[in-house]
Amino acid sequence: MQSNQEPNNEELQALKKKVAELEKQLKYQEMRADAYDTMIDIAEKKFNIPIRKKAGAKQ
Repeated sequence: MQSNQEPNNEELQALKKKVAELEKQLKYQEMRADAYDTMIDIAEKKFNIPIRKKAGAKQ
């Protein structure tokens, strides 16, 4: 008999599938953030204007 604490095989497969999908989404979002960073770096150099806010800037 299995206790209610242990996931059965179907639940385990569903969880593994969900983890794989989330890892895929994470990788996509990390690549997207890197692309935006690169785009901002290029724009700052090309147009010689600061785009990113300074760390201590007041709003």
